[in-house]
Amino acid sequence: MKRLFALALCLAAWTAPQRVAAITGDKPEFKKLADDVYVYVGKRNDANALVVVTSQGVVVIDTGNNQPETRNILKHIQAVTSQPVRHVIITQDHGDHVGGTPLISPPATVILHQRVAKGWAEMKPHLVKAWRKRFPERVQALKDFHPADAAVSFSDRMTLRLGGKVIELIYVDDTYNPGDIAVWLPQSGVLHGGFAAYKERHPDIRPDYSHGTTWGMLKQLEALIPLKPKSVVMSHGPVGETRDLQVMVDYLLIARQRVRGMMEKGMTLAQIRKEFHMNEFKDWDREAHLPVMAATIYRELRGEGPEVTAVVEKKISGKILKIAEEGRYLTVASDAGQQLNMRISNATDIEGIPDRSHLKVGMRFSALYEEQKERNETLEIKIEP
Repeated sequence: MKRLFALALCLAAWTAPQRVAAITGDKPEFKKLADDVYVYVGKRNDANALVVVTSQGVVVIDTGNNQPETRNILKHIQAVTSQPVRHVIITQDHGDHVGGTPLISPPATVILHQRVAKGWAEMKPHLVKAWRKRFPERVQALKDFHPADAAVSFSDRMTLRLGGKVIELIYVDDTYNPGDIAVWLPQSGVLHGGFAAYKERHPDIRPDYSHGTTWGMLKQLEALIPLKPKSVVMSHGPVGETRDLQVMVDYLLIARQRVRGMMEKGMTLAQIRKEFHMNEFKDWDREAHLPVMAATIYRELRGEGPEVTAVVEKKISGKILKIAEEGRYLTVASDAGQQLNMRISNATDIEGIPDRSHLKVGMRFSALYEEQKERNETLEIKIEP
C-alpha cells in the first residue's frame, strides 16, 4: 500500500474535476461491451449485472435490483443467445446483487466466496422461505430447495473456463471482507469491480462492516487497478474505466483523512456524523450514505471491530405513508400512532403482492421486523385487503 500512503500526503489540495453527476437513466440499459460480453446497467444507479455468452452456456454476474429487473435481464439474454444460463457469479452478498438468483438457479450453478457460502448454509428458516417464493413462477421448482444446494465456493482465486472464455474471480483477503469479489475477463479487458467499484456515487459503508471497510476497499482497488481494464462495470452507476477506480482511491483517502482530522480536534462521533462532508465530490449520488460512512471510518481509525447492536424482533400493523426506491424503503404509521422507517429487502417474506415493487401508499399491512439503528429490517410483511 506504499503508493496509497504517498497519495495521502498530497490529497489535502486535491480538487475533483467539475462534472455532471453520473446517475444512470430512468430505464435500465443492456449493451454490448465486447464480443459476447454485455452489461445490464441498472436504472437510477441500481445494481449492475454482467453477462458473458459462451458456446457452452451463459454466465451471469449478479442478478439485478429486484424481481422485475431479474426478469428483464433474462429477457435480454434470451434475445442475444439461445444458450441457457449455466453459472451465476455473486460479487457481493447483498439483496440487490443476489436476490434474482432463485429465478435462474437451479439449474444454474452459483459461484461465490466461501464466506458467503457459509452464510447461505446458515440461513434462517424465514430467509429460506422468502428465497423459495421470491418468484411465484418458481415456487414449485424450489419447493424442497435450499439456496446452498447449487452453490460452489472458493477461498482465494478461481478461474472458470467455459466455451473458450476465461473468467477470473478475484478475492482480496481482509479481516472484514464479507466475501466481496471482482470478476475479470482478460480476453476482452472487461472488469466487474464488485463492491470496490463506484462511479460518482458515495459508497454504502456501514459500521457493522457488513459492506466491508474503507481500508478493505483500498486493498481491493490496489489489486484491480494494475489490471488496466478497458471497461469497468461498477457495483452501481455507469460503466467506467481504470481512471474511475483511481478516483475511488482518492475519494477514500480523502474521506479517511477528513475523519482523522475531526477526531484529532476532539469532535464526538455525533459531531463527526453531522459535519462530515465530501464537498470535493459534491455532485455525487447518494449523499445519505455520508454520515454512516463517517461512523464506519471512525471505528476503523480507532481500531475497533464491527459495531454490534442489539436486535429485537417486533410486530407492527399500520399503513404505508411513503415509498422510496420501488418499495425498498418505507415510511409507515402504526395503528398506535408511531412512525417508522422500514427496509424491505430481497430477503423479506412478502405476502399479498407479487413483490415489493407493487407496494402502494395507503396500503394496510402487518409485519415482523428487526429494530435496528439506521432502519428497521423487515423480515416478513403481509399486505392486507
